[in-house]
Amino acid sequence: MLSLRGLTKHYGDLAAVAGIDLDVPPGTVLGLLGPNGSGKSTALNMIMGFVRPTAGSVSINGHDLRRSRQAALASVGGLVEGSAFYPYLSGRRNLEMLAQLRGLPMRRVDEVIELVSMGRASRRDFGGYSQGMRQRVGVAAALLHQPSLIVLDEPTSGLDPAGTREMRDLLPALAAEGTTVVLASHLLSEVQQVCERVAIMQAGAIIASGDVESLLSRTGRWRVRVRADELEAASQALRALPRTGAVDREDRDLLVETTADGAELNRALVAAGVIASELEPVLPTLEAVFMELTGNGEIR
Repeated sequence: MLSLRGLTKHYGDLAAVAGIDLDVPPGTVLGLLGPNGSGKSTALNMIMGFVRPTAGSVSINGHDLRRSRQAALASVGGLVEGSAFYPYLSGRRNLEMLAQLRGLPMRRVDEVIELVSMGRASRRDFGGYSQGMRQRVGVAAALLHQPSLIVLDEPTSGLDPAGTREMRDLLPALAAEGTTVVLASHLLSEVQQVCERVAIMQAGAIIASGDVESLLSRTGRWRVRVRADELEAASQALRALPRTGAVDREDRDLLVETTADGAELNRALVAAGVIASELEPVLPTLEAVFMELTGNGEIR
């Protein structure tokens, strides 16, 4: 659905985006992450056609953005920072005007208002909306023409917990219907729950990409649960394994950093006369992986 090849953007001597390659299949929710200055926002703006690449290409639904701009962008909807609506018109009226411009039936306005749970607030003036309600209008506008690709920059910004949960439910539902979603968010716990795939940028380049589970497993570690009176013996047995790193105590558990599998850990414990009540793999959070890859860069 979306293909980036050698996508590059220079501002003078600064390479904001340095030749990135990325493929996003149809019906996928992709999280684009990166610290401040990583080039993430510039990449999103090039995908949306707001910024012209210095080199490389953006292909959307098989259409090259540079050669077939209208065809490529016809299947794109987006919410980016600074999306503007008429403040003296209601949210509904703003959406109705967009529908008229696109030749869409008014029933589609009702459908997107329901999708983003605006309710009766859709009849209030946009200028009086909270940031969260403005986000809802922006997402509704992005969905109005039923695009195949949706690009969202911080879609949960300003939303209350209920609104965040609704957005978290909406995006996978859209993907299940075949819509491709590319979103940027600094709420990595939300990204971990919503996205199937993640691409992490730093200094204009993609430094890691793939499905979320694979990224999380790159620094996986085992949590070994044993009886409290056997913890010391268990710790000594596990520390003796050549493929085991740190062994830390956490309440009544041991946290073991290791490349050994569960069977090898269990054999070492049994040989030491220790019976483990449980061996459970503990994966790090997406935030922990992000921090490891970007050198504790600020998340944005």
